[in-house]
Amino acid sequence: MEVLRTTAPVGATINQAAASVSPPPPERVPVQAREPVEKYVSEERLKDAVDYANSLSAVFDRSLKFEYRKEADVYQVSVIDTSSDEVVRKIPPDEVVRFIERIKDLFGAMIDIQA
Repeated sequence: MEVLRTTAPVGATINQAAASVSPPPPERVPVQAREPVEKYVSEERLKDAVDYANSLSAVFDRSLKFEYRKEADVYQVSVIDTSSDEVVRKIPPDEVVRFIERIKDLFGAMIDIQA
């Protein structure tokens, strides 16, 4: 059995003893800047991504419907069960989209009042 020996003096607190056993802190390595992310995706690239997502969802008897909600300025995805043609889920949910719309309306009203 190996005995752990420390250099902490007799009567040292637990924190002092632990500090004498703990390894040195790791070297700080500067973070490299990432390449800028594309803000806008071409329509062709977006269509390819949607087609790929639809092909993946077909395996699970689901289809995806992408809809742009202009008032909230977001895309909403509807997951549809292909056997019953029923909407299983919406991402983001309708409640969240309506919340975003209301927030935008409130900010618009605040700007109108202040102007």
